[in-house]
Amino acid sequence: MDESLSSVTITGGGYAAEIGLRGGQLLSLRHEQDEIVVPAAQAEGSFAGAVLAPWPNRVSGATYVHDESLYELPVTEEETGAALHGLLLDAPFEVVKQEESGVELRTVLEASEGYPFTLEFVLFYRVSSDVGLAATLMARQPVAPGGDDDADSFEAANAAPALYGAGFHPYLRAGSAPLDECRLKLPAHTVVSLDRAGKVGSRETVSGDLDLTGGPLLVGRSIDHAYTGFPEEGWTAELVHGPTGFVVRMIADTPWAQIYTGERMDRAGVAVEPMTCPPDAFNSGEDVVYLAPGQWHRVGYSIEVMHRD
Repeated sequence: MDESLSSVTITGGGYAAEIGLRGGQLLSLRHEQDEIVVPAAQAEGSFAGAVLAPWPNRVSGATYVHDESLYELPVTEEETGAALHGLLLDAPFEVVKQEESGVELRTVLEASEGYPFTLEFVLFYRVSSDVGLAATLMARQPVAPGGDDDADSFEAANAAPALYGAGFHPYLRAGSAPLDECRLKLPAHTVVSLDRAGKVGSRETVSGDLDLTGGPLLVGRSIDHAYTGFPEEGWTAELVHGPTGFVVRMIADTPWAQIYTGERMDRAGVAVEPMTCPPDAFNSGEDVVYLAPGQWHRVGYSIEVMHRD
């Protein structure tokens, strides 16, 4: 594999996806001639297609307490003082295996003062006519330095479980259709707001402009909220352009999703962000995963195109 590559492209089933080796980011996704996510090149600073780990969303104040120790993270959202979207955004991924329709990437996040755990990540992308794009992120604490799989070597690795959460940040778009002409359907029954510091605020049953269960038109709706209360078997979000019957469908099984209607990028698309935990989970502890050495965690999603009459 050419070490000078900055991205790889996979194709299959009418889909084409470009994957960045910096952060493992989904740079673009097309079906035939239609863009079905906002390309990262058109959304600078909006985290389009980013992989979010070892936490999604925010850590309020860029600080958290774990095992009675205070940890400080770099502030990456100046207006709130929060640490945003994890530590993988600039991580260099290497190509482990590439085929025409799929790619496997790997990186290691070394322990730091703000996050004292070493994690190994394996990231898979595949495109096909059956499921569209499928993305899967796997993470673990190596059981020994260098990722040795010897289960008897636990004492050589971090003994404490690692705090962990993950998510993804694609902005869905229905080809060239304006977002205001589209409907968004999301089967979540609870919505959570954030205060100005990035802390979780009120938790309420969805209603009014924040109720997406019926697939309302997005015109006039400005949303930047975390949703939960999904069906136990997982959830499907649909961005639908009624006049053309163009549907972009996302399938995931995470307990949380952040929805953002993209005001900072002129509503070029809507972010539907599957998340394993809510915003500021490192402080609340809600739905945080504690990864023991050698234990793998897996999360993923898929995006496909449909057409309706």
